[in-house]
Amino acid sequence: MKRLYICFLTALLCFSAVLQLPAQETDSVNTKELGLSSLLNGIRQQQINDSLERVKIQNEITNLKTQNSAKKEDLKQQLTNFDEENIIRNQQLKIKVDSIKKNTKRYAVAPFNDTLFYIYNKLGSSLAKDRADNVVTRIQNLYEDDFVKVDSFKIENNEISSDIIYKDLIITSVTELDALLEGKSKEEIAKQYLKSIQETINREKEENSISKLLIRIGLIALIFIVFYLLILLINKIKDYSVQRIMTERTQLIKDVKIKNYVLVSSVQKTRILINSINMLRWALIILMAFIMLPIVFSVFPFTQSWANSLIGLFTKPLKKAFLAIWDYIPNLITVFVILFVMRYAVRLVKYIFTEIDKGKLEVNGFHREFAMPTFTIVRFLLQAFTLVLIFPYLPGSNSDIFKGISVFIGVLFSLGSSSAISNIIAGLVITYMRPFRIGDRITIADKTGVVIEKSPLVTRLRTIKNEEITIPNSSILSGNTVNYSTFSDQGICFQVELTVGYEEPWERIHEMLLNIPPRVARVNTTPAPFVLQKKLDDFYVLYELNVYISQSAEIALAQSEIFQLILNDFLAAGIEMNAPHIFTKVDHSPQYKAGIDHI
Repeated sequence: MKRLYICFLTALLCFSAVLQLPAQETDSVNTKELGLSSLLNGIRQQQINDSLERVKIQNEITNLKTQNSAKKEDLKQQLTNFDEENIIRNQQLKIKVDSIKKNTKRYAVAPFNDTLFYIYNKLGSSLAKDRADNVVTRIQNLYEDDFVKVDSFKIENNEISSDIIYKDLIITSVTELDALLEGKSKEEIAKQYLKSIQETINREKEENSISKLLIRIGLIALIFIVFYLLILLINKIKDYSVQRIMTERTQLIKDVKIKNYVLVSSVQKTRILINSINMLRWALIILMAFIMLPIVFSVFPFTQSWANSLIGLFTKPLKKAFLAIWDYIPNLITVFVILFVMRYAVRLVKYIFTEIDKGKLEVNGFHREFAMPTFTIVRFLLQAFTLVLIFPYLPGSNSDIFKGISVFIGVLFSLGSSSAISNIIAGLVITYMRPFRIGDRITIADKTGVVIEKSPLVTRLRTIKNEEITIPNSSILSGNTVNYSTFSDQGICFQVELTVGYEEPWERIHEMLLNIPPRVARVNTTPAPFVLQKKLDDFYVLYELNVYISQSAEIALAQSEIFQLILNDFLAAGIEMNAPHIFTKVDHSPQYKAGIDHI
């Protein structure tokens, strides 16, 4: 009894302390809502303690075997006193809650200018105002949905709240604090809110649904009528234009001639104009359909998301493409002018040499059999010159407009030399052999660099020291070319060789060398590096560390880092290296790793 009385007093003091907390006046809405949450936590804890205490007394009464014992009567009296005190506490709590409710700012849920209920407190990270706005938005969205079933709204109860939901959407939630402020259980409040929401949506739909539906149907019909009339107008304009062209083509459309040669006949020009008109017609129809469909989808609420998706599907890439094209228009015009001039220049040259080949045109000292081979060379030179001119204007190109001009100036003065012709032929052969491409890193003879230009006469390399090397194509064709970029995705194997005396176990040397590549960020871990014994000399063993790397331009840097690590590790381990027998080399072909087992 004494222990029970002490527990009761302790609980009563805790509850009194919660009720006696002074109400602080503040302009912060968040602080007030936190105060409400704290009050709820205190009340819930007090209710749990009271329930546990009451259950404990009831269990003691139930466990007593004697029905009229004095102890049982004493426990019943305690239970009666406990219930009476609980009633007093609830009355005091109601007074406190009413005072807080009166001094707390409330936010109305009024989706259609008719207040359904009020929200006083926060829920999670959402303040009371945000809760009210979100509920209003959800109710309005449900009202706008023509296929919503108000009767399908239901309540799901859990320990934390009673949720009013429709399908997967939570319309609003009623917590214990909401119920406490209303003086009812959360289940009762949820039923009241559900009824209000259903009634207001039904009422608004009854008042507005027919008129909205008629307006929407009228808008759809008007849109289709306008679309149909525009198509008829476009077809009439198209038919009129084609008829006018066919009627007056002999007077309006003339042949395009250069002297007596007809470049474009009137029939070809007529066909081009008719095809252009047809393409323009379909382009306008597609454009109108693209404009019409989003408008149609936006009329009904359940298809508005389709309209936004359809518009975004086309407008975003079109906007990017339009801006890119707009910025590129000056360079594009330059490219078109160059291509146009060179195209007709090639046609003119072809016409001249064809006439010479047929014998219709005679040039003193120039035989007929020279015509077509000479035309091939001239055409190649013109195309190469065209490429050099337009390359700086291509998107993403960083080439200088005057790069390579000096080479072609030299070609113009040395076409008759045998070396120039051999370089041109070698350049053509190299083009079909495809030993390398622009951007590949190669080695020709003892020159290594990145290919920055391939021309009919020469190939240009840029070395790792930013030096430009020019190599004649005839030299490339007669020698060997090593390409490091062809299989760079598989890794390029380079070797670091060093010599160590016989007193050091080879297992230790292998272990120390294999520990070095993982510490070099530039090299690959796959395929894994490996070590070979290349030679057993009189005084030392020649070891070879094989390492793979993807960026061939970084081989020298990787070698330097490996040298540093070898020096540090071997000197720290007290291993003497027989210098000057440390050297490196690069193997362009992948190593046969399985050969390690045969050494």
